[in-house]
Amino acid sequence: MSKQVSFDFRQINSLNDFYDQFAQQFSLPDWFGHNLDALWDMVSAGIELPVTITFSHMSAEQRIKFADVIDVMNDAQDMWEEEFIFALDITKSSN
Repeated sequence: MSKQVSFDFRQINSLNDFYDQFAQQFSLPDWFGHNLDALWDMVSAGIELPVTITFSHMSAEQRIKFADVIDVMNDAQDMWEEEFIFALDITKSSN
């Protein structure tokens, strides 16, 4: 059964907030780096699959701010196909 992980961007204001939540959601070790390379290392080989990751309540500004993170998630989905599902909920945030 696929693990379901959701990131509510009403609670995420910075890249550091995202990396903190990512590390917590996946019970990553303290040495997890808060950067795109470390994120790629985890989604490409460091987390248990299958997994579905959803980003919800992202504002247009956040979609720009977190574009590189979204790209990493899309790349992981391309690599792992049905083992790694990434969903971007583009419904308008009620911020």
